[in-house]
Amino acid sequence: YTFVLEDEGGPCGFAAGALHAEGFLQQRDSSWLPAIRHKYPPDLEAEGEAVLFFHAEPPAVPQPVLRRFPSLVQLGTAPRVLDVGASRSLALCLLSALRANGSRGVFCQVSDADRQQLSFYSKLGFVALPVAWGSSPGSQLLGRLL
Repeated sequence: YTFVLEDEGGPCGFAAGALHAEGFLQQRDSSWLPAIRHKYPPDLEAEGEAVLFFHAEPPAVPQPVLRRFPSLVQLGTAPRVLDVGASRSLALCLLSALRANGSRGVFCQVSDADRQQLSFYSKLGFVALPVAWGSSPGSQLLGRLL
């Protein structure tokens, strides 16, 4: 599921979700990442950090998280979006769509340094999940039941 927020300047935000995160993540690891890594080898100097991102191994989401929170979400808005209400509405549309299609919980990964994003998710009812997730230092998993 993907919802896009637009203003007079064009697209300025998104809310994306995978109903069945486990299958989505398996597909990412078995098909999408190998293809993108082949297309953009790590020695591409022009692309720098963006290309290297695809060559880093993504952290595995613990099974207890996937069982309790089977859907994955990601939200983002451009810095020019000052209306938190629009971002909140976008997020609630995604959460409603996931719930209407059978999800009972959602999770996301957020950087510890991104206080604005942590606060936004918290106001939506997300809480930090108390799981060992040492493979991704500097970030945490947040979850919310639907």
